[in-house]
Amino acid sequence: MSFLPGMFPGAFYSESATLVSSIAYEGATTSTATAGTITGYSGILPGDLLVLYDYVSSISVPPEVAPSGFAIAASLLNVKFRWTLSYKIADGSEASASLTGMTTGSGSFANKILLCFRPDIPATSAVSADPDATITDANPSAQTVTASGGTAPLIVFGCYASTGAVNPRTMSPAKDGEMSSGTSFYVAWKIYNSSPADVSVDMDDEGNNNMLMSCYIEVA
Repeated sequence: MSFLPGMFPGAFYSESATLVSSIAYEGATTSTATAGTITGYSGILPGDLLVLYDYVSSISVPPEVAPSGFAIAASLLNVKFRWTLSYKIADGSEASASLTGMTTGSGSFANKILLCFRPDIPATSAVSADPDATITDANPSAQTVTASGGTAPLIVFGCYASTGAVNPRTMSPAKDGEMSSGTSFYVAWKIYNSSPADVSVDMDDEGNNNMLMSCYIEVA
């Protein structure tokens, strides 16, 4: 290979060295505050991926909102429930800070899980794809997240909730991790640092308001 004047082989290597090549779970926090707040994981660093699973139940369902700087990847609304999965690339100010998502009235139900994932180098962007969400008093149909069409590194998310215990709840291929808040509110994830594959997300009939949500998020 030859190079024109002013071109150096090192330029090609330095560019590739700045690309995110892997990502891993770092930590999480949970909240049941009806005021809509959740405290950020204390170890958040600039360039981390933050993912918020936010669920509220109220006679008067609040507007769909996400904390400042978060983009909504998937959402669901019915008469009494609103449910979102949102994300952002952290700037570091979120560590131990109070973040405000959806708020509901006193005596109603609210639940949040905030996940932190760390790339091998600080990420500068993230994009979500293939959202799906359903709520039913029967058995929800399985959802297939077509992550095989995405670009690694990426994370597949499966979110589960019900009036019951939400057991069993499945992810195939097998999940890499899961976080819960109580016994009826879960988010699981599958990380692909290479060769993404489609993922099936499913749950059984666990009572009323069986909720199933899925999508994937790419990081660069």
